[in-house]
Amino acid sequence: MARSTLVLTPAQLQELRGMLAQVAQQADVRCAFLGDLSGQDIVSWNDQRVNVDMGSVAALAAGDLMATIEIGRMLGGSRSCNLVVQEHDELTILVARVGEALLLLLATARDVPLGWSRLAIKRLIDRILPIVGKAAMVPPPQAVNEDFERSFSTQLDAIW
Repeated sequence: MARSTLVLTPAQLQELRGMLAQVAQQADVRCAFLGDLSGQDIVSWNDQRVNVDMGSVAALAAGDLMATIEIGRMLGGSRSCNLVVQEHDELTILVARVGEALLLLLATARDVPLGWSRLAIKRLIDRILPIVGKAAMVPPPQAVNEDFERSFSTQLDAIW
């Protein structure tokens, strides 16, 4: 994946960190981060009791969102995926698209109401977009293009 072209000032980064920390104080939030769809962690917050490799989480979240977008496209979806919800034994993880090029992840304890998490992530997105500006609106490249699909199909046919 390509590297991010997002450039933010120290003041913008501090404001974004503050937003994530503020949301984390309202519920049992384990971690939150803003990243781009290439898997780069832009800003993050995590519970000090939890040891998190945010770089790896950012890359995996971006891959998950991009894969979900591509699955929808391949199945004929007309809207881009804006939210992925994962319900685990002890966590609920929401990965939301911010504009066209960024993502926001919020991981909460399982007992935090899903409605609260969805509303919190929507409100965060509404506050983030004015800060990051037009950089959030640059769409990522298509994950799988027609040339790849043709080549892949040809290779599969050659195997059989």
